[in-house]
Amino acid sequence: MNTRQFRQQGFTLVEMMVSLTVILVIMVAIFSIIVAEQRTHLTEGRKLDMNQGGRVIEQMFSEGFRSSGSVLSQAQTPVMLGVPTIPFNGVYPLNNNDYPDGVILASGDPLALTRLTQIFTPGDATVNVTKVDLPPDPVTLTVLGVAWHEGDFGLIMRPDGYYVFKVTVEPNLGDTLLTIRQTAAYYSGLLNTAHYNDQCDEQLGVFGNVNDYPIDSPVLRLEYFNIFLTRSESDGSRTLTLTTDCEDIADIFASTSPITGSRAAPILPNIEDIQIEYLTKVVPPAILPDIWAGSNNAFPGGTVNFYNQFYNSNIASARIFVLLRTEEEKNKKLGSGIVFKKPAMGDVAGATLPVGRYHYTYMQYEILIRNYNY
Repeated sequence: MNTRQFRQQGFTLVEMMVSLTVILVIMVAIFSIIVAEQRTHLTEGRKLDMNQGGRVIEQMFSEGFRSSGSVLSQAQTPVMLGVPTIPFNGVYPLNNNDYPDGVILASGDPLALTRLTQIFTPGDATVNVTKVDLPPDPVTLTVLGVAWHEGDFGLIMRPDGYYVFKVTVEPNLGDTLLTIRQTAAYYSGLLNTAHYNDQCDEQLGVFGNVNDYPIDSPVLRLEYFNIFLTRSESDGSRTLTLTTDCEDIADIFASTSPITGSRAAPILPNIEDIQIEYLTKVVPPAILPDIWAGSNNAFPGGTVNFYNQFYNSNIASARIFVLLRTEEEKNKKLGSGIVFKKPAMGDVAGATLPVGRYHYTYMQYEILIRNYNY
């Protein structure tokens, strides 16, 4: 037998080097494809989150603005209560020039509209009202139940302010007394963050927790009371927040330990800017821009005239401008040369923003305020 038939030939060094080079090239190509796919996935995911965030803002603001005008205007209807003009009708602007705007929105239950039978002093533990029951059935005249429940928020109004309280005890049918927390959920003039002030104390000359609320002041159960503000984060981004109960705390952005229920809850990150204009029912429609000038917050035509449009239920719609951005993409170069042309937003001029590690999306829509002008 010829043993040479069983001799195996091995690879030469050159063949080994060529094989390893080909394998390395293939692995680098596969790795590059994986990295590119991952970057694309992250980018598209960030864009999707940003677009969904835009829809969240539209939904929350749209429903809030529409509902706020539909009920609270009834509280100042002379036919119902015969009271003077009320300084809060469900919409209160918190506008800025060089910072995202905010807004206070509230909606009430018309079936729980009542009034004070005794003087209310801010800090009291009880509210004396004409009734806590729902209106009777118009046919059978049977009382359908109690309109107020434990945990409900209520609003007491007078010509120079308002006071938001929280019910702590479930009232019984036929009661005329509401037991409430002695710490206010909110009162006019309370808000005093770095960028926001509700202006009531400056416009009306008094805080809502100062002086008594007289007999016959309107009292309304709130279906919600929402304060939308934007908070600056330590990394330079901005977050849209929601507060429903300030618990007498003036600066709801202040850091506390432990965190309390009065803190502004984050609901949407990466807000670049939000601006809001208000259109009145004056013919032709007058746009009320949000131009602040120092602490006086001056408007064209005067601050008082601007707020009187709200006090007199003369606001027809709100025009909202929203600019969102994605999270920072650190794998991208800052100096890419790509820019985003930001249009004018309310009273804020248009600008050119370097895209770099961000992507932007812009939204603009107008919300008709339902039944605001009674």
